[in-house]
Amino acid sequence: MTPADAHPGAAADRATLFAIAARIFGVPPESLSESTRRADIPSWDSVNHLRLVMEAESALGVVYPFERIPSMESLADFLLPPSP
Repeated sequence: MTPADAHPGAAADRATLFAIAARIFGVPPESLSESTRRADIPSWDSVNHLRLVMEAESALGVVYPFERIPSMESLADFLLPPSP
């Protein structure tokens, strides 16, 4: 099971996350997948990483633990449930 299959709204969460990431990084949404990593997108720098965290939290209604944010290296990491 992939993170996108983890709960009933997962497909919508995935589409929302990809739309946010595409806008922030300036890439087409169809070029993104759960396996897309920071190293794959030149514009995925530290500032855009924080933008993605903040916008994903707002749009998906989650809060990522501060300790986890630096290690979020792929889009799949944003779809995993936040740790307690």
